[in-house]
Amino acid sequence: MVELILDVSKFENLLSLMLTRIVTKKAQTWQSHRENCIKYMSEVSEFFAGNRNWGGEHVDQDLSEYFMRIANTIEAFEYKE
Repeated sequence: MVELILDVSKFENLLSLMLTRIVTKKAQTWQSHRENCIKYMSEVSEFFAGNRNWGGEHVDQDLSEYFMRIANTIEAFEYKE
């Protein structure tokens, strides 16, 4: 019984350490992914505005504005703990 309790306490300690690491990296991961999303949405917007050529040209001002609005919306999101 004592051995089982010791094993469970080791597991609890390991789990606690892993969760602490996840929580501390959460804000950093959020910020990194947020910046990538903003960058990619802006690039797609520029493509549809005719400012970027990805192997073809397709100008659609409505789609350009749509993707720019998405980028602006993502930029407005904030990480709250």
